[in-house]
Amino acid sequence: MSKRGRYDLDSIPQDPPYLQPGALVEIQPPEFGYESPWHIATIVQRATPISSNRFVVRFTHLFQDQKTGNRPLRMISLGDIRPHPPPQRPRKFENGDHADAYHNNSWWDGEIVQELMNGNYLFRFTSDYQWPKYVEFEVNQLRLHRTWLHGHWIPPLEASEIAVEEVQREEEPTKKTMEMEEYNERALVEVANDEDGPNRAWYAAIIVTPVGNKRYLIQYTTMRTDDNSGFFGKVMDTLHIRPRPPDIEVPDQFVMLDQVDAFYKGGWWKGVIIKVLSDDSKYHVYLATHEEMEFKHSELRLHQDWIDGKWTKPSPVI
Repeated sequence: MSKRGRYDLDSIPQDPPYLQPGALVEIQPPEFGYESPWHIATIVQRATPISSNRFVVRFTHLFQDQKTGNRPLRMISLGDIRPHPPPQRPRKFENGDHADAYHNNSWWDGEIVQELMNGNYLFRFTSDYQWPKYVEFEVNQLRLHRTWLHGHWIPPLEASEIAVEEVQREEEPTKKTMEMEEYNERALVEVANDEDGPNRAWYAAIIVTPVGNKRYLIQYTTMRTDDNSGFFGKVMDTLHIRPRPPDIEVPDQFVMLDQVDAFYKGGWWKGVIIKVLSDDSKYHVYLATHEEMEFKHSELRLHQDWIDGKWTKPSPVI
């Protein structure tokens, strides 16, 4: 700083375009470890002091408050930031290709295992934190893995690889998907509790009445009060409410690696069949909570995912 108390303009770093306010970037938050995925964010401004080489960013999905929808500002070091690559044309992958998959609103490192008969690819996640380990992806949810080193992509991103228009990726926000679901009184729904964590269970409930600001008073249908005089009621927002899944035919016998929901402590918990017992009416299920438990056939249902306002079958587990 000069005697007049002003910065020497020559000493102020001239940031490249990808670090300018409003630029879209990818960030690997250091608190999540080196195996964490790359999350999409927007540059807000360079942090002060300038010499700190940190930037104020706002993530597009990460750290979003589920009750208010607000996304707080975060301070991120330059070493944890890289450009968001331009959309790329669908490509032909080979078995063993090092690739990234767009999953749960972020880009995960992994490997192409094989091309499937339907044109999709079986992908194996590198991270031990991702479950299940093997997931099927469409080609427009995949990209060749690249490293950002000294201001360049390695391997280089050729002009011929860049798409003219951005391909719609899994779960990227659109006007339709950002709209909250609305429910009528007495609608049958399922609700989730924050205290159950990311692998939370879904509990059957009924909408009692709307209370404003996309919040509803609900009444559980499987959880009774301590004195057994009735069922619990609670005010919940639409981020924790979904419609009841449609009834689909339950097989006479589940098989290995079937994705199921297991009824436990009044709620439905996601899991995978890992062992069929000898009498064919009981199963060992590996829950998403990383617990292995035994369930009867009558305590299981086929798992379905609520995505973009519709029920879909999950990607197969291998």
